[in-house]
Amino acid sequence: MRWINVLTFAILVLISGCKEEKLVVGQQAPALATFDLQGGEAGLERWRGKAVYLNFWSAGCGGCLAEMDALEALSKKWGDNVVVVAVNTDPATVNIDDLLVKHQVSYPVLRDQLKISQERYQVIGTPTSVLIDRDGRVLELHQGMRKPPELDATFARLAAR
Repeated sequence: MRWINVLTFAILVLISGCKEEKLVVGQQAPALATFDLQGGEAGLERWRGKAVYLNFWSAGCGGCLAEMDALEALSKKWGDNVVVVAVNTDPATVNIDDLLVKHQVSYPVLRDQLKISQERYQVIGTPTSVLIDRDGRVLELHQGMRKPPELDATFARLAAR
Protein backbone atom coordinates (compact mmCIF):
# COMPACT_ATOMS: atom_id res chain seq x y z
CA MET A 1 0.00 0.00 0.00
CA ARG A 2 2.81 2.40 0.88
CA TRP A 3 4.47 1.94 -2.54
CA ILE A 4 1.20 2.88 -4.20
CA ASN A 5 1.23 6.18 -2.30
CA VAL A 6 4.84 6.80 -3.33
CA LEU A 7 4.11 5.96 -6.96
CA THR A 8 0.98 8.13 -7.02
CA PHE A 9 2.85 11.05 -5.50
CA ALA A 10 5.71 10.67 -7.99
CA ILE A 11 3.30 10.67 -10.91
CA LEU A 12 1.52 13.76 -9.58
CA VAL A 13 4.84 15.56 -9.26
CA LEU A 14 5.81 14.68 -12.82
CA ILE A 15 2.43 15.62 -14.27
CA SER A 16 2.27 18.95 -12.46
CA GLY A 17 5.56 20.06 -14.00
CA CYS A 18 6.91 20.69 -10.53
CA LYS A 19 8.99 23.84 -10.51
CA GLU A 20 12.46 23.45 -9.17
CA GLU A 21 12.60 24.62 -5.58
CA LYS A 22 15.83 25.20 -3.71
CA LEU A 23 16.60 26.32 -0.20
CA VAL A 24 17.69 29.96 0.06
CA VAL A 25 18.38 31.46 3.49
CA GLY A 26 16.00 34.37 4.06
CA GLN A 27 13.42 33.04 1.59
CA GLN A 28 10.36 30.81 2.01
CA ALA A 29 11.21 27.22 2.87
CA PRO A 30 10.81 24.83 -0.07
CA ALA A 31 7.83 22.51 -0.02
CA LEU A 32 8.42 19.10 1.49
CA ALA A 33 7.66 16.06 -0.67
CA THR A 34 7.35 13.64 2.24
CA PHE A 35 5.03 11.08 3.79
CA ASP A 36 4.11 10.59 7.44
CA LEU A 37 4.60 7.18 9.03
CA GLN A 38 1.06 6.18 8.09
CA GLY A 39 1.84 6.77 4.38
CA GLY A 40 -0.07 10.05 4.01
CA GLU A 41 1.41 13.11 2.31
CA ALA A 42 2.90 15.54 4.82
CA GLY A 43 4.22 19.06 4.31
CA LEU A 44 5.25 22.10 6.30
CA GLU A 45 1.76 23.60 6.08
CA ARG A 46 0.83 21.37 9.05
CA TRP A 47 3.00 23.64 11.23
CA ARG A 48 2.20 27.00 9.66
CA GLY A 49 2.63 29.81 12.19
CA LYS A 50 5.12 27.84 14.29
CA ALA A 51 8.91 27.87 14.30
CA VAL A 52 10.25 24.58 12.93
CA TYR A 53 13.49 22.74 13.59
CA LEU A 54 13.62 20.52 10.48
CA ASN A 55 16.03 17.63 11.03
CA PHE A 56 17.10 15.29 8.20
CA TRP A 57 18.43 12.02 9.62
CA SER A 58 19.18 8.41 8.75
CA ALA A 59 19.16 5.19 10.78
CA GLY A 60 22.84 4.41 10.14
CA CYS A 61 24.05 7.85 11.24
CA GLY A 62 25.62 7.86 14.70
CA GLY A 63 25.37 11.65 15.02
CA CYS A 64 21.68 11.51 14.12
CA LEU A 65 20.97 8.93 16.79
CA ALA A 66 23.01 10.89 19.33
CA GLU A 67 20.83 13.96 18.67
CA MET A 68 17.52 12.12 19.02
CA ASP A 69 17.32 12.14 22.81
CA ALA A 70 18.24 15.84 22.99
CA LEU A 71 15.69 16.69 20.29
CA GLU A 72 13.01 14.76 22.18
CA ALA A 73 13.78 16.68 25.39
CA LEU A 74 13.83 20.02 23.56
CA SER A 75 10.60 19.17 21.77
CA LYS A 76 8.92 18.72 25.14
CA LYS A 77 10.62 21.77 26.68
CA TRP A 78 9.67 24.19 23.89
CA GLY A 79 6.22 22.70 23.17
CA ASP A 80 4.37 24.84 20.66
CA ASN A 81 7.11 27.49 20.44
CA VAL A 82 9.41 25.29 18.35
CA VAL A 83 8.24 22.15 16.58
CA VAL A 84 10.79 19.44 15.80
CA VAL A 85 10.04 17.79 12.47
CA ALA A 86 12.32 14.86 11.61
CA VAL A 87 12.72 13.76 8.00
CA ASN A 88 14.13 10.26 7.61
CA THR A 89 16.22 9.83 4.47
CA ASP A 90 16.42 6.03 4.42
CA PRO A 91 14.75 3.89 1.72
CA ALA A 92 11.33 2.45 2.56
CA THR A 93 12.98 -0.94 3.14
CA VAL A 94 14.69 0.39 6.28
CA ASN A 95 12.45 -0.14 9.31
CA ILE A 96 12.84 2.85 11.66
CA ASP A 97 10.07 1.90 14.10
CA ASP A 98 12.38 0.25 16.65
CA LEU A 99 14.70 3.28 16.69
CA LEU A 100 11.79 5.63 17.30
CA VAL A 101 10.56 3.47 20.18
CA LYS A 102 14.06 3.12 21.66
CA HIS A 103 14.55 6.89 21.68
CA GLN A 104 10.92 7.54 22.71
CA VAL A 105 10.42 9.93 19.81
CA SER A 106 7.12 11.77 20.08
CA TYR A 107 7.79 14.59 17.62
CA PRO A 108 6.61 14.21 13.99
CA VAL A 109 8.69 11.92 11.78
CA LEU A 110 8.35 12.02 8.00
CA ARG A 111 9.94 9.91 5.25
CA ASP A 112 11.61 11.30 2.12
CA GLN A 113 11.66 8.13 0.06
CA LEU A 114 11.68 9.98 -3.28
CA LYS A 115 14.69 12.11 -2.23
CA ILE A 116 12.95 15.25 -3.54
CA SER A 117 13.05 17.06 -0.20
CA GLN A 118 16.72 16.19 0.28
CA GLU A 119 17.48 17.77 -3.08
CA ARG A 120 15.42 20.88 -2.35
CA TYR A 121 17.06 21.31 1.06
CA GLN A 122 20.57 20.59 -0.25
CA VAL A 123 21.08 17.66 2.11
CA ILE A 124 24.47 16.12 1.33
CA GLY A 125 24.72 14.12 4.54
CA THR A 126 22.96 13.52 7.81
CA PRO A 127 22.25 15.02 10.20
CA THR A 128 21.30 18.24 8.46
CA SER A 129 19.06 20.75 10.19
CA VAL A 130 17.13 23.73 8.88
CA LEU A 131 15.69 26.48 11.06
CA ILE A 132 12.41 27.87 9.76
CA ASP A 133 10.71 30.86 11.39
CA ARG A 134 6.98 31.29 12.08
CA ASP A 135 6.52 32.96 8.69
CA GLY A 136 8.02 29.96 6.87
CA ARG A 137 11.34 31.63 6.03
CA VAL A 138 14.62 29.73 6.21
CA LEU A 139 16.87 31.19 8.90
CA GLU A 140 19.75 28.74 8.77
CA LEU A 141 21.06 25.51 7.25
CA HIS A 142 23.42 23.43 9.40
CA GLN A 143 25.28 20.31 8.25
CA GLY A 144 26.40 17.94 11.01
CA MET A 145 25.59 17.06 14.58
CA ARG A 146 24.91 19.60 17.30
CA LYS A 147 25.70 18.83 20.94
CA PRO A 148 22.94 19.37 23.55
CA PRO A 149 24.15 22.83 24.75
CA GLU A 150 24.33 24.07 21.14
CA LEU A 151 20.90 22.60 20.38
CA ASP A 152 19.45 24.31 23.47
CA ALA A 153 20.87 27.69 22.39
CA THR A 154 19.59 27.11 18.84
CA PHE A 155 16.06 26.39 20.09
CA ALA A 156 16.10 29.48 22.31
CA ARG A 157 17.18 31.60 19.34
CA LEU A 158 14.53 30.07 17.10
CA ALA A 159 11.77 30.50 19.69
CA ALA A 160 12.64 34.20 20.04
CA ARG A 161 12.14 34.84 16.31
